[in-house]
Amino acid sequence: MNSSDLLFTPLGGLGEIGMNMMVLESASDALIIDCGVMFPDSRDYGVDLILPDFSYLEKIKHKIRALLLTHGHEDHIGAVPYLLRVIKPKIYGSSFTLALLRTKLEEDHRHLSVSLNETKPNQKIKLGVFSVEFLQVTHSIVDGMGLAIHTPQGTVIHTADFKIDSGSYRGKKITLQKFQEYGKRGVTLLLSDSTNVEHQGKSLSEEQIHQELEKICRKAPGRIIFSVFATNIRRMEQVLQIALKFKRRVVLLGRSIETNVPIAVDQGFIGAKEASALIDSQDIDEVHPEQLMVICTGSQAEEHSALWRMSQGEHKHIRISMGDWVILSSKFIPGNEKAISRLINNLYRRGAEVFYEKVANVHISGHAYAQELKQMIEAVKPRFFIPVHGEYRHLVRHGQLAQSLKIPPHHIFVCENGDRILFSNGKAQRLEPLEFQPLLIQSEGKGRLETEVLKERRQLSQTGVVCVIKSIDGLHIYSRGVLGEAENKSVTKRLKEHLLRFLKGTKLSDSDLQEELRLQTRRFFKEELGIKPVVFPILLVRS
Repeated sequence: MNSSDLLFTPLGGLGEIGMNMMVLESASDALIIDCGVMFPDSRDYGVDLILPDFSYLEKIKHKIRALLLTHGHEDHIGAVPYLLRVIKPKIYGSSFTLALLRTKLEEDHRHLSVSLNETKPNQKIKLGVFSVEFLQVTHSIVDGMGLAIHTPQGTVIHTADFKIDSGSYRGKKITLQKFQEYGKRGVTLLLSDSTNVEHQGKSLSEEQIHQELEKICRKAPGRIIFSVFATNIRRMEQVLQIALKFKRRVVLLGRSIETNVPIAVDQGFIGAKEASALIDSQDIDEVHPEQLMVICTGSQAEEHSALWRMSQGEHKHIRISMGDWVILSSKFIPGNEKAISRLINNLYRRGAEVFYEKVANVHISGHAYAQELKQMIEAVKPRFFIPVHGEYRHLVRHGQLAQSLKIPPHHIFVCENGDRILFSNGKAQRLEPLEFQPLLIQSEGKGRLETEVLKERRQLSQTGVVCVIKSIDGLHIYSRGVLGEAENKSVTKRLKEHLLRFLKGTKLSDSDLQEELRLQTRRFFKEELGIKPVVFPILLVRS
């Protein structure tokens, strides 16, 4: 790698939604951008969190100058406490982003000495050969920042998660002006959010969502229960404004919301006037239902969240009843659809009326739609383009979008985690990718799970397990998750007869016999039931 070269390496967030992390690297210096987690799906048995692979960062830790955080969502900051167990870079981020991170780090005394450096829009910092300017963007969390990074190969623009909202926020309208200014000067590489590339046109504005929420709340006959992501501070401030307008008191329920809202008030992202609507959860019974509004966690039907417990009739403060209106102001995250549907059904069973994105405009994504993505590319006019933050199909479609705007196909790189793109002398090329193995965390972050163990768990869940024990007094067979009670005796009897015939005619050594018992059992189940369960053969012999 020459002194003027630039290397781009994504370590998370490309080919998936979540776990965002990437590295920009010169011969002497390196920057990390974001460090997030990904949450497991239904096939990740016993996994609590999925983290990026930090092994490459350990190899280059001598030249890492900083970790730059674009915003405070878990898929961008959630893995920072784990990274700090490996390396301890200086961390830069906006006020609210660092406030959220600080609450995470305070849970672990090992991180008390970490260097947290607050940045503001248009602020520039020097980090080795790199110079970074923070650019304010609109997203579903406040205080989000894009990045303009001056490198030995020219300027790199990272949009971060963004949308283009025509409305103003707190008296200020965020536009593409700074991105356009960089576009006029010349940009080598654009890294742009791809999440909503499949949505044509332009996303709704937050002001339109505010109007819809107000219209619903005006008609509500009883309690209003509003469930939202705990980081969507702007949406919660809108709800507090609506509550004041209709003379309702507001209670916060759910640990993350109860943590984040006071931070937002302290940081000035929720005004003192709006905060005056808040009451303590212990005072709920003193407020008439038609004068009460609840802001709670659980929009994704997370088990044991506040709204989930309400839907089960298990919440200590709120019992859902006729006249309650529930608003789910969030999207159905892929993988959560069935759980959310069960939640909604259970709320209806208890008498509630429920509003959600499929029936009302109560939520809009914080990610740009296709027309906004075009506007960003046209503003920046990059020489090279790498779509980031999205599943593989999103990255491909975003690349096609860039090509339609006259960026040459050989200047567009669709990458996955571990891929490496080298920029040198005005050209770009792919290098041999890194081996990439995400970290699987179980037991609330206290233990690492090996990939092979997860594969075994998946196999056990699909086919079950059979234990075949050969002892001096005969053959014993036990199974779990393979057969129903009705057919268990019949199939087990036939398997036992099959194995006894095999044993009668064999003279294999103990080690060979153990393996052959496993194969014979798997073949039997394949022929009988069309499945191959996990088989544990055990030989009990005299010592």
